[in-house]
Amino acid sequence: MTDVWVCGNCHSINRQRNDKCYKCGAKQETAATGEMATHRQEQAIASRMVVAYRPAAALGIAASIFLLGLAAVSIALAYQSYSVMSFFNQQLDLLKETGQFDEAAFNSVATGFDTLAIIRLAIILPLLVFFAAWLSRVVSNVPALGGGIPGTSPARAFVATLIPGLNLRTVPGTIQDVLYRLDPKAGGFFMVAVAWIGLVGSWLISVIGGRYLDLKVTFDIRNSASLDEAVEAVRGSVVAAVVLDVVTGTLIAIGSLVLIVLMVRIERRSRARDAEVRAVAGV
Repeated sequence: MTDVWVCGNCHSINRQRNDKCYKCGAKQETAATGEMATHRQEQAIASRMVVAYRPAAALGIAASIFLLGLAAVSIALAYQSYSVMSFFNQQLDLLKETGQFDEAAFNSVATGFDTLAIIRLAIILPLLVFFAAWLSRVVSNVPALGGGIPGTSPARAFVATLIPGLNLRTVPGTIQDVLYRLDPKAGGFFMVAVAWIGLVGSWLISVIGGRYLDLKVTFDIRNSASLDEAVEAVRGSVVAAVVLDVVTGTLIAIGSLVLIVLMVRIERRSRARDAEVRAVAGV
């Protein structure tokens, strides 16, 4: 615990995030003595004898560029899905009237979706690497900024970010831990939650919703009494699929932008902490 204040009433040591003394209930703004005010900076100076502070801004900028690319491609996929809805309706009308559809036109539209999906995958892979490297560097800097020992190691932060499934559980907690260690009063839980819902929740919605629609289409076609009934059932699923694409695309874009803001906040807090440490150290 490095961000502390000492109560002048009962001499208890409290966390900076606590507005009142845990023992006597005195308010920090009136009871804090100023004792141990430079404890955090002194711990940082001692830690720098072992672990140097290394700026992570370059890695953060690289990750942010790919996050912006992910947001753009996700919006493009959502827009394309919405824009071709009339095309699918025309094809369904043609199928109802003639029992056939324009296979060449259908394949052309599918190719457009496949291209954007490949581009998104090409963005996600380097994004994960740069973000993992940034998060690892940020975690390694925490002791040198007077934040104490983080809840995870730099190596674990890097590896866990790259492992599908594990990153969904560990990355939000690591970011939250870093935020509080750099500035316990500033918080950031809500933004972490929004980013998690945008990037992880959208993936869950897409997987579950897509699987459900696939099963629904198969069930409706098999149980339709006529071609017209099957076509109308599929038409409803097409509308649902478009809505699903628009919702998930929007969530991914929001999550990406919020994560960039979180990274900027962490970088700003890191620079401010580094300036405090340098001022106390006289360098």
